[in-house]
Amino acid sequence: MKNNRNLIIVGVIVLILLVGGGIFLATKKSPKPAIPTMQSEEILTLSPLDIGLSLTMGSDDKRVIMEITKIEGVTSLEYQLSYTSKGDIPRGVIGTLDLKGNTIKKEIILGTCSDVCHYDQDVSNIKIIIKVTKTDGKVYQVEKSL
Repeated sequence: MKNNRNLIIVGVIVLILLVGGGIFLATKKSPKPAIPTMQSEEILTLSPLDIGLSLTMGSDDKRVIMEITKIEGVTSLEYQLSYTSKGDIPRGVIGTLDLKGNTIKKEIILGTCSDVCHYDQDVSNIKIIIKVTKTDGKVYQVEKSL
């Protein structure tokens, strides 16, 4: 009888160890594979004059008009316009520019438009950053504030 009791105790201990080990292995997170990091691209700067950039406020104060007149040797243009609206709320617009023609002109609405436009009020601190990629593959950055 004592032998059976010892066997039962040993069996229960082994069972507890097996269940505990199974739970431990099931919850153990496998190491995540290393994500290759992108090499940081050195971004050179250009002045707004180098690309013929002008930035003006629309007559209704609801839009910014961006014009670029020197696009020779440029393969792509991306922009990020940031500003502050009423209540010191940061806002922004991002986009790419179509390189058709010799001059690019883009009106950027300061607000949102779906069916109806809702314009931001008390807009200030307008800044645009343009990423310029040239035909030689080099990437440049142009900044201008309004």
